[in-house]
Amino acid sequence: MPELTKAEQKRIRELHAKKGRREQGAFLVEGGKSVAELLASDWPVLAVCATPEYLAATDSPDLRAASIRRGLRLVEVSASLLTSLGTFEHNDSAIAVAGLRAWPQRPPRAGELTLALDDIRDPGNLGTILRLADWYGVSQVVCSPATVEWQNPKAIAASMGSFLRVPVSAADLPDWLAAQRDAGAVIAGAVLDGESTHALAAPFTGGVLVIGSESHGLSPAVQAQLTRRLTIPRFGQAESLNAGIAAGILLDTWRRGRS
Repeated sequence: MPELTKAEQKRIRELHAKKGRREQGAFLVEGGKSVAELLASDWPVLAVCATPEYLAATDSPDLRAASIRRGLRLVEVSASLLTSLGTFEHNDSAIAVAGLRAWPQRPPRAGELTLALDDIRDPGNLGTILRLADWYGVSQVVCSPATVEWQNPKAIAASMGSFLRVPVSAADLPDWLAAQRDAGAVIAGAVLDGESTHALAAPFTGGVLVIGSESHGLSPAVQAQLTRRLTIPRFGQAESLNAGIAAGILLDTWRRGRS
């Protein structure tokens, strides 16, 4: 039975931090369901660990068979060791080390939507937005350099596997948006003084939708590239909406505009 060496344990724990992820070119995927989805995809996988109890449970995914198909060594570890390897408060199922993949970045196509993220700092929000992008059929997500990295463990967990299907890349957002605008793409953004999503003069059917940071909204440089300014109407006293919630409402507005 293969065991996890102290050196291997150390390298896995280093993936908790951005520095470790960059140096190793890898990130963590935690939880049995997420690991099973990872193994079923064509995403590069470097290592898999699971508890004997989880592997033996009749209602658990067959991680052993999935690892064998991938030619991977699956290491059985205790729940306490598994928890210490990852970032979850408790994990008694599985964890995997995934390699990085470079998604191709392309101009928006007619009828499709690119989601652009302007300095989204909260990894949970980013993961939620990736999950929403997957749900609504967004073609790609383009992030500003200051947006939290999608490989952050909290972002991976919140995405619920959607990171496997939604292409994510980074770009200097004002310059990238300017290029798409010059090519004729609609650049829509969520702002406080735009047209109400409840009464749009014309449907928003495609192009680029930009979501701003949780605390500051869209930066002036990004706002300067907008061709449509959209506002989610407020009826109560809340000062602002969570970025993930705003993204969900605006993505639904886009989908309804296409119907």
